[in-house]
Amino acid sequence: MLEKLGNAFKKTVDKVANTLFLDKKLVESIIKDLQRALIEADVNISLVSQLTEKIKKIAYDERIKNIEKKEHLVKALYDELLAIVGKSEEIKIKKQTRIMLLGLYGAGKCVHGESKIQLGNGEIVSAERLYASYKNRLSEVELKDGKIIDISQENLLLPSFNPETCKIENKKATHLWKLNKKDLMEIKIDNGNDYSIKVTPEHPFFALRDGKVIKIRAEEVTENDYISIPREIQISGKQVSLTEEVKKLNLFVYLSGEEIKNSQIFKTSLLKDICKNLKFKHNYCCFTSNIKNGKVPIELINKIESNFIKVKGYNDHKIIAVPLFLTSEFAEFLGYLMGDGHIGKNYAEISTQDPEIIARVCELSKLLFNINATVNKDVRTENLHRICLASNSLVKILKIFDLDSGKKGKELKIPKQILLSSNEVIRKFIGAYFDCDSSASKGKRYIELTSESQILIQQMSMILRRFGILSIISKKNINEIPYWRMSIKARYAEKYADKIGYLVGYKKKIVEEYYKFGTIQGAGNQDMIPLGKVLKEVRSQLGFSIGEIQTNAVFSYGRYEEMGMISRDHLKKLIEYYKNKRYGRFLQIMESINNNEELNKKYSNAVLNGLMPFLKETGIINHRSNKISLTERGQNCLQSISLANIENILIPLKSLSDSDVCWLPVREIKKIENDEDYVYDLTIEDNHSFIANGIVVHNTTTLSKLANYYAKRGHKTCMVGLDVHRPAAPEQLEQLGKQINIPVFIDKKEKSALKIWEKFEEELRDYDLVLIDTAGRHSLDKELIDEIKELNSKIKPGYLILIMQADIGQAAKKQASEFQKACKISGVIITRMDSTAKAGGALSACSETKTPVFFLGTGERAQDIETFDPEAFISRLLGMGDLKTLLDKVNSAIDEKQSKRLKERLEEGKFTLKDLQEQLGAMQNLGPLNKIAELIPGFSKAKIPENLLSSQEDKLKKWKHAINSMTPEEIENPEIMEKETSRLGRIAKGSGTNTSDIRALIKQYKLLTEFMKTGEKLDVESGQLSQKQMMKLAKKFGGRKRL
Repeated sequence: MLEKLGNAFKKTVDKVANTLFLDKKLVESIIKDLQRALIEADVNISLVSQLTEKIKKIAYDERIKNIEKKEHLVKALYDELLAIVGKSEEIKIKKQTRIMLLGLYGAGKCVHGESKIQLGNGEIVSAERLYASYKNRLSEVELKDGKIIDISQENLLLPSFNPETCKIENKKATHLWKLNKKDLMEIKIDNGNDYSIKVTPEHPFFALRDGKVIKIRAEEVTENDYISIPREIQISGKQVSLTEEVKKLNLFVYLSGEEIKNSQIFKTSLLKDICKNLKFKHNYCCFTSNIKNGKVPIELINKIESNFIKVKGYNDHKIIAVPLFLTSEFAEFLGYLMGDGHIGKNYAEISTQDPEIIARVCELSKLLFNINATVNKDVRTENLHRICLASNSLVKILKIFDLDSGKKGKELKIPKQILLSSNEVIRKFIGAYFDCDSSASKGKRYIELTSESQILIQQMSMILRRFGILSIISKKNINEIPYWRMSIKARYAEKYADKIGYLVGYKKKIVEEYYKFGTIQGAGNQDMIPLGKVLKEVRSQLGFSIGEIQTNAVFSYGRYEEMGMISRDHLKKLIEYYKNKRYGRFLQIMESINNNEELNKKYSNAVLNGLMPFLKETGIINHRSNKISLTERGQNCLQSISLANIENILIPLKSLSDSDVCWLPVREIKKIENDEDYVYDLTIEDNHSFIANGIVVHNTTTLSKLANYYAKRGHKTCMVGLDVHRPAAPEQLEQLGKQINIPVFIDKKEKSALKIWEKFEEELRDYDLVLIDTAGRHSLDKELIDEIKELNSKIKPGYLILIMQADIGQAAKKQASEFQKACKISGVIITRMDSTAKAGGALSACSETKTPVFFLGTGERAQDIETFDPEAFISRLLGMGDLKTLLDKVNSAIDEKQSKRLKERLEEGKFTLKDLQEQLGAMQNLGPLNKIAELIPGFSKAKIPENLLSSQEDKLKKWKHAINSMTPEEIENPEIMEKETSRLGRIAKGSGTNTSDIRALIKQYKLLTEFMKTGEKLDVESGQLSQKQMMKLAKKFGGRKRL
């Protein structure tokens, strides 16, 4: 939350605290840092000016002694920030409290209609066509600014990016949106000159900043950002049947007399009636004659046992075979046809000069269709041959793939049947097409494919990701005709050679050499991971020098650290080196100095000459009169490294190195006019993201968070859905209620909000707290105001609360003022505080309008909400901790009944691993541990590495899985596992963990039980932890006892 602003404030406080004198240069530096941070947080400039003037006044006031001036300065900063963020107000729950929530929902986080959407079954379809395909089958619901279709029962799955695991996984789509919109933003990615997506300004993206995956709106994306691009998409596909599509053609199938006799339709119907009802009309006499000769219209065949059938068109002379499934051979043939082929009125022809293709097409022609292809030399072009398959029936068959006679060029696209197929079928198709139309370069790893069809290039780029092959798309004009070029470079060209390859000899020979280039050339910019300062921070935490890493693991690592980015392969090598070596030479030397060892006897002169000057320059050691000792900074550094847990520190890096996405820089951002009448969006469960044009884009409730917050505090709570305008609002509220086990009162058919309230009003009297969801709009119009006033008069809520998103920044001032004037709101809840740089603007805007803030939404989970306490909020920004919010989080995470039961068991001296598992679950509900650490006063003084805390979630998950794999006896009596060690192996195998994880769990369990027996508690009243308690807590988070 406001991470940059908080870091700037902490830096300011540290500067003031660590200086002896506040001179003019230091004051100007502090003011400059504060101004930049506040403006970046979208705080009103006049407020920024007021704060900095106040600081200047104190700093330059000669009447205040210098030693007191520092205290005055910090207090002024605290007071002014407190004034900026405004006031809070507590919601008081009485006998029955009714809270009505209202607000404006977003203008639509949508994409352009032509955006290509990757579906979970392999199909790639434009957003507009996807919507249209369901519009024909399902009813649309009219909105004020568009339409929506509920597809929650359709089981439509889409690949979706999970930012926690950095993996792409299939998730269900529940709604399709079509909205009126004109203003769009085009985000171009530095992946060729035509790799972009058009979205509405509020549409979120995933970006990597300082090694962390964050979510940002399109309008907040900068040209310094790196956006997530799918690198590999796991789609298995299926065997695609062609039977139903072939049956729609005007073809005859040849059956034996026995097959006709056994056919159900000829048993139950007269031939005259059958002929009359045919889709393609036939002369009755010819029809009966054909039936006697085994020639049956294919539309009459209900069940075909064979994988092939013999067919012939009405005026054709030859019978051909037709596969009824899209096999890899059939796909390969289609690849050659689309690459170098042409379809005439009664023939299909492929032109090539490659003997391998000539031989293979002739082979496939006979194998698939029982056609003997003719090969003729083209008289106009030397070495060019034309392979002709003369068959009108084949031309008809090819139409099911949307391949018509004369159709090629800019309209060409990959058939839907190919996209739905298995990877082996797709591999053969790609290979054949590339054999025809692509070129492979000598001397560098580079494969190029050019086409007049933009959609074909886009589709090809996306299906290559099923093999983990990333490409670049560029556009070029030749004689005023646009062409699109897809390039595969570096490691991905190597991967193409390995996964797909070429049939054509000279191309095959070229790409088979690519792996040799990979040993001396780089990975390419697509495989670079931007980590910023993280590389240096991790190296420092583990006590390694750049030199030893370059010598033993990653050559020229220093350059990577300086750039702040590293290739995926080298990051994996670096992680492996860290894991094997454990701790670096810095740590060894610092420990030797701390233990007063003779360095010359333990280390070579080369090592000492290389490291000692650096340790002295960075203030780690004192070197006086031939005596070397650690400085205070050196002691802190040694302590930090000693406490570090290597596995946990490396988890975030490993997640990025193994991720299904890559991170590419933004090349250009510009506002554009929508050239269509609508924009489109999808609602995706869980991850709320989908893949459009090969880029991960994201879409995103406060009522359920509020319900969960108060229910956890013992209030009997329910939710009422009165939003009768927003499509799927009742279903969404119902689903959220099930997730948090809160009763929901809705009527999906009723269109009057007032009637819904009257229907349930008597039942609602049983609840302490009634939370009411009302209709939203894109703007505060008269219709909305009238509805709110009508409901307000009937319901008489104790609180009328406006929900505002933090990312609207200073626009919150206007919104809060308008609602205050129109509806007399009680206050606001600000959401999305975790994902925007404009949160400061939203808070300061509420302050200016004197609108109290009740809660802050800090994430998307039910527990991601906290009461707004201005003093605690500023304390946290200044690095002073916030125990009150921490305790609120604990109350939200731990069920009251569960907590009471645990207390009773502890009083009886009964605490088992099952109890520990429940507490681990509650800890995970609190959120990331590094965020919890920020709330603990003085915790940062323990010098515990941030990565150490942020990676503890993985350990907690392992322990939960391990407990689930234990027997009741082992759960009740963990000591038995130490006596019978064979149990450890069984549990580890069953839970997917290691025996070391199980031993660590048992050790933690013992430590926790011992700690509970001591009766030690946090000193909540003073808001401080003792140094002893902090060190105990640090060790519990995985530290090693080395000091």
